[in-house]
Amino acid sequence: MKLKTCLLMFAVRRYIGLIPGAMILYSAAFAQAGNKAGMAERIEQEVTQYMSKGHIPGLSVVLIDHDSLTIRSFGYADLVTKTPVNASTVFELGSCSKAFTAMAIYLLEQQGRLQLDASVNHYIPWFQVKYKGAVVPVTIRQLLHHTSGIPWHTIAGIPVSDSDTALQQTVRNVTRVELDHLPGNKYEYATINYDILALVAQTVTGQLFEAFMQASIFDALGLNSTSIGQPRDGLLKSAGYKIGFFAARRYQAPVYRGNYAAGYVLSNATDMASWLKFQLGLAPQPLYELIGKTQQRDESVAAHDNAFYASGWQVALDGTGELLHDGLNPNFSSYIAFRPKEQLGVVVLANSNSPYTPVIGNKLIKMLAHEKVVKEYDPGDNGDSMFSGIALAVGVYLLAVLACLVWVIRDIIKKTRQFAGFSLSKLLSFGKALVLIVPFLYGIYQLPQWLLNFNWEAVLVWQPVSLEAALVLLAAAIPGSYLVYLLSLLFPEENPVKRRIPSIVLLTILSGLSNVLLIIFVTSAMDTEIKIRYLFFYYLLIIGLYLMGRRFVQISLIKITRGIVYELRVKLINKIFSTDYEKFESIDRGKVYTALNDDANVIGESTTLMISLITSTITVIGAFLYLMSLAFWATLLTSLIIVSIAVVYYFVTRSANTFYNEARDSRNVFMRLINGMIDGYKELSLHRQKKVEYQEDVRESAHQYKIMMSAADIRFTNAFLVGESLLVVLLGAVSIGMPKLFPGITTDTITSFIIVLLYLIGPVNAILNNIPDILRVKIGWERIRKFIQEIPASPETDGRQDILTSAAYKFEARGISFQYGQGGFGVGPIDLEVQRGEILFITGGNGSGKTTLAKMLTGLYPLNEGAVLINDKVQQGSQIGEYFSVVFNPTYLFEKLYNVDLADREQDLKDYLGVLDLQQKVEIRNNRYSTIKLSGGQRKRLALLQCYLEDKPIYLFDEWAADQDPSYRKFFYRTMLPDMKRAGKIIIAITHDDHYFDVADKLIKLDKGQLDHIKDLEATVH
Repeated sequence: MKLKTCLLMFAVRRYIGLIPGAMILYSAAFAQAGNKAGMAERIEQEVTQYMSKGHIPGLSVVLIDHDSLTIRSFGYADLVTKTPVNASTVFELGSCSKAFTAMAIYLLEQQGRLQLDASVNHYIPWFQVKYKGAVVPVTIRQLLHHTSGIPWHTIAGIPVSDSDTALQQTVRNVTRVELDHLPGNKYEYATINYDILALVAQTVTGQLFEAFMQASIFDALGLNSTSIGQPRDGLLKSAGYKIGFFAARRYQAPVYRGNYAAGYVLSNATDMASWLKFQLGLAPQPLYELIGKTQQRDESVAAHDNAFYASGWQVALDGTGELLHDGLNPNFSSYIAFRPKEQLGVVVLANSNSPYTPVIGNKLIKMLAHEKVVKEYDPGDNGDSMFSGIALAVGVYLLAVLACLVWVIRDIIKKTRQFAGFSLSKLLSFGKALVLIVPFLYGIYQLPQWLLNFNWEAVLVWQPVSLEAALVLLAAAIPGSYLVYLLSLLFPEENPVKRRIPSIVLLTILSGLSNVLLIIFVTSAMDTEIKIRYLFFYYLLIIGLYLMGRRFVQISLIKITRGIVYELRVKLINKIFSTDYEKFESIDRGKVYTALNDDANVIGESTTLMISLITSTITVIGAFLYLMSLAFWATLLTSLIIVSIAVVYYFVTRSANTFYNEARDSRNVFMRLINGMIDGYKELSLHRQKKVEYQEDVRESAHQYKIMMSAADIRFTNAFLVGESLLVVLLGAVSIGMPKLFPGITTDTITSFIIVLLYLIGPVNAILNNIPDILRVKIGWERIRKFIQEIPASPETDGRQDILTSAAYKFEARGISFQYGQGGFGVGPIDLEVQRGEILFITGGNGSGKTTLAKMLTGLYPLNEGAVLINDKVQQGSQIGEYFSVVFNPTYLFEKLYNVDLADREQDLKDYLGVLDLQQKVEIRNNRYSTIKLSGGQRKRLALLQCYLEDKPIYLFDEWAADQDPSYRKFFYRTMLPDMKRAGKIIIAITHDDHYFDVADKLIKLDKGQLDHIKDLEATVH
């Protein structure tokens, strides 16, 4: 029955007559009794303490110790009016009513109006029950002793009715029911047994059962304030309360007139004191001889929970001879216990459905007997903690749904979302979503029936109001979710991340909760009588919900995370491309490689981390909420141990964070050295010692990275081992220490704790293991963000600019100068002018500033002074380059031809390849070179091909001929440059080939960044 108890009916069976063994099995240890004043103080202390724990607004207590009678009242009969409880306050007795009904049956037997061993259908001919399909007889005696075989869950079939026919309708609802076992073979508490007895009494007496009880029992015993069904004085009846959301809340229960005989006798402390004296033989009555019959235990079947059932009483087998019974109605509870031999008795009447009422009664009878309660019993809260947690989770989700709905409607009103219209794919998507929810809704609808043979109407009456609130919230959340989904389909959000966030949040929560449900289901299904097909249905449903939610979340997060990584990379690349060349040269290449590759990949790989972390966190929280519903304080202590583990990790992360950052810096250095190795391998390869020293620097950088990462990982490993050890210690503490610290916890609860904690080792370890990864993601994110901020942007280079470059007839530099940093090498001021169809040579020694000047002329370096003019118009740096086609030294070739349109230029391309002697080496298809793995001279010719194809008005060549063989060098100077000149190009060439200076129209020489001389030459073509 564990699954039944955990999921829906935390208290129904227990508090309608099935006394838990933990309440009866106490070790009797006699202690010295205090005086009466001390006893009264202890009683008040105990009662008020348990009233607070059990959310009991008002309560009456009757204590009998031999000839001593004490009646005490506590709290309020009505919390609104603050009406205090007193000895006249009337309460519903719940199942403690059965003893009155049993006495009525024995009275009818005494009068010869019925026989206990006669079959029920002897008095009610239409009444039949079956066992394995065959009709079997049930006797009056079997009904009295709950051995009829009628299932306990038949209580759900009692109709809500105040009609005179309600009793008959209740019994008719049981007719032809399938028994759980043959009558007379086994005890099974079923409250409806006593309703059948009431109908038998009503049939044989010919009057309504309520009238018979009033005249023959209550009035005969002198119980002047006692009645059945309705109070004699409505003003004296207490308001009823039902627990919900950790408090007693006023609740008007439905009228179950068909169940009056089993649970709806109303009485007060004064009358119950007389009733208790009557049971103890302290107040003889004409009906007294019936008492022995009702108290006679039925030993024809095996004992249950260390007790036998008599007629309306449980008889304990602990040697005390104690008779007891508890009662629970939807908004009242009671407990009666007495020991005839010791002349001790207790009655507790409470105006809420608190499970602590029997605990109070049991504690008081032990106190009267001067027995020490060795094992305090914790009855829980009827599942209110669990249902409140569910209601809270659903409520938070519903708020999120409403927020999304408001968001979508607002966007629609503001017209930021446009109506996309209906389509077959959208209808199919919405239909698919509806179909997917059907098995879950069906499973929820059938939950009481399949697991308990109950219906939702009965469940909601008996269970805390928090369950009803959770269902109401769920009923609002489901259509709300579909409304948001439908509106999102018809009015889609353009941003894919915003579009997916609501569904990700929902299914992440559902996936985590399904993980919690799975462990609850597994622990509860170990001992259950539920049919296996229903168990498999819900098991597959939970697994399906978990897998479906996990898959959707994982796929969505992959798309979103990869999208974020893409956006980060694009943002980083855009920022780099928005800076000018001079500022770009100052950027650490190691940072570029690490940011674009390592840091971005760390963030991209965070998808699995996020899913694991979120799911594990929800699983841990949900599991602890479940454990709190079993044992609050034990769970709180367990939670503190888990928190202590988290604190250890917190302090570890603070120290490890430093090492991670230093490791990241070492990684930048390493990547910079690797870049230098790739770019400078030629230079390194010339000298063995240079290569060895550089190799040592690379090794040292990798070693530093290893040391820092190892230090950080070792710290986390140590903390992880401490945390794992604490979890193992926690398991030992639960299994060994919890029974000592919390003696009221049952073995089943401890077993559940151990199983849940064993299950939680995985999620808790996953959370702890994710902490280093979280730090790496955080560091990677911060590094990328900081690097983006550090990149020096040049606003004038942002965006595309349409510049007309076909009509450059004059290029002029006026007093231009540039300096590397403060006090660094500088070039200028320089003045020069080149006209269309002219060739300018720039010469000078190494380090004279030729390449720097080339970068100044092409706009790559910002000018400190002066200006560049094209066609007598001052040009900005970002505009100048648009007029140039350039071959720098060294030359870099891209595999693709950018900014070149080859449409209808096949013949030009063929001619250029022929002129450059590359027709056998390279082919160009789809704007891509077939290869760029060429010699240095061939690569420069291929770069010159790109200049031809770009066809810009100004050409600049930086030591182009330096890598060419003598014949091709001559061809370049004597043939190609004159051809360019005749084509109207402005040619600027950096060269040392002084025997070809005659080709130039103008010659300038640089020396230490200054213009040495400028010379106009008359070009001579040989």
